[in-house]
Amino acid sequence: MIGERKLLARLDQMLEDGINGTLAESDYDESWFSQLESRWFQYLTASKLSRQNVEREREKLKELVSDISHQTKTPLANILLYTQLLEEQELDAQSRQLAEEIRTQAEKLEFLIQSLVKTSRLETGTFQLTPEVNDVEELVRAAE
Repeated sequence: MIGERKLLARLDQMLEDGINGTLAESDYDESWFSQLESRWFQYLTASKLSRQNVEREREKLKELVSDISHQTKTPLANILLYTQLLEEQELDAQSRQLAEEIRTQAEKLEFLIQSLVKTSRLETGTFQLTPEVNDVEELVRAAE
């Protein structure tokens, strides 16, 4: 019973050290306890490496989305500006329709890029949504 408590206490301490990132390998012998302790160490070390890899990938994704957003803002803003300038000119019906279509498609692209950025921020934990109770009727009236 005392040996079991000691084993459980040691395994609990190893888990705690693994969670805190302070787990260090100790001296091992050929006993069953040492083998179990070694396996815990391997598992917790692999878990830590996996968590670090996920964090690195999350950071890369965040940088990529940020770069895409940054690189597309100016060209998109220019397309919208040139379209607006074009729409202010005297145009025949077909040219006006084409200018409106360019503006519509540019606005869709802008919406998609903004959605990509927001989704990426949610996934990477840059910001989190906090649900709250609201009056649906009031929300519908505000949307009208």
